Amino acid sequence: MGNVRRVELGLSVHHGITGTRRVHCDLRIIALYCKELCINNMREASVVAFRVVLLAMAVVASARSMEGQGIFGPGAGYVGAGVSGVGTRALDDRLNARGYPTFGQSAVGVNIGAYHILAGGLTVGGEWHGLIIGDAVHQGREVGIGGGYGTLGLGYMFNLSPRLRVYPRIGLGGGGLGLWFESDSAMAFDDVLADPRPRPEPPREPVLSRGTVVMDLGLGAELLPGGWGRGFMVGVRLGYLAAPSSADWQLDGYEVTGAPKASLAGPYVRAIIGIGRSR
Repeated sequence: MGNVRRVELGLSVHHGITGTRRVHCDLRIIALYCKELCINNMREASVVAFRVVLLAMAVVASARSMEGQGIFGPGAGYVGAGVSGVGTRALDDRLNARGYPTFGQSAVGVNIGAYHILAGGLTVGGEWHGLIIGDAVHQGREVGIGGGYGTLGLGYMFNLSPRLRVYPRIGLGGGGLGLWFESDSAMAFDDVLADPRPRPEPPREPVLSRGTVVMDLGLGAELLPGGWGRGFMVGVRLGYLAAPSSADWQLDGYEVTGAPKASLAGPYVRAIIGIGRSR
């Protein structure tokens, strides 16, 4: 890691790093949760994932602009939710050994994506997935773990009927995993009245993070129940997310040594809804 500074992993973190206010595992604050992912080395992975999705959107937009020329076919845009497996067993073992809560090897997954079907049945598109693994209270403060990833994918569409279609998909991109610790930044109202002078900047939440490349190997099935080959769409996606398992965690620019391995890798299943078109 060159001249990157090192610290030993102790899981008793007291100094602040870049982060946001505490993140609850609640779909109502997915936006805040996603912001938590863009930190330290995970920031680089998130930027890669974001660029991948932007590239996919640009490809889809170009395809749609050429659709009128009869070169490209239909596609879909969708959102989804489901469950994912994650490779965090070693991390759980370390947390448990230090008296911290553990979070298991599964996550709630939410995603948004779009694809376009090119002439001949080839599909191109992009997806973003957020993984809500869990949070819990430890000694009066919240501790949590979560992650996310984005991919640019290629697939091939098989139309079983005007209403039903299936497709395999392979996606490449980047993602990240983060373990955060709530900081004690509260103060009593009476203390402020007694001394109303401006306070120093409150401590920011320590977040251990790591970025990674990912490969998504999936299979999808979609149904357009309207019967016109376009409109409301429901479907299911299942597959496996491949990602290297490593211990290259960082904390505020410091390389964290002696850390347990962890990975986003694991099987997943998603139910999706959206707007689709088969012709």
